[in-house]
Amino acid sequence: MTVSELLQKEMTAVAISEPGGPEVLKPVTVEVPQPDSGEVLIQVAAAGVNRPDVVQRMGFYPVPPGASPLPGLEVSGTVVALGEGVEPEWMGRKICALTNGGGYAEFCVAPIGQCLPVPESLTMTEAAALPETLFTVWGNLFNRGFAREGETVLVHGGTSGIGT
Repeated sequence: MTVSELLQKEMTAVAISEPGGPEVLKPVTVEVPQPDSGEVLIQVAAAGVNRPDVVQRMGFYPVPPGASPLPGLEVSGTVVALGEGVEPEWMGRKICALTNGGGYAEFCVAPIGQCLPVPESLTMTEAAALPETLFTVWGNLFNRGFAREGETVLVHGGTSGIGT
């Protein structure tokens, strides 16, 4: 299938039919999203499940403006289409990504700055659980906390995704 055919195809996704428990997650047929400038289209291999996904499903986390109404904030998969401005070497790469929703689907889009190569030591299923916590920890420790080599960090909640 060509990229052009792929972008016109419908796909199966999981939507929240109404606020509630896991039983409100329902398969739906929607159009394959198209990557905007600076985004990639990912053929999803696996999706992570995070607290915001659960809270959204329960009806307590409104979808931010511009984000997909479909749940799923992190995925792993293969890049199958590039938005304008994305370097061609991303095509066909196995990545994990922090999405703006929509990860519970066959395909989703993600900004290229929120994509990471899948480490060789991880399966695609394992890699799908990496982006949300990695970006959170990295952002807090290094971008906000200015952590440096030789410093000690105390992590509260060592059994959570952040702790691991």
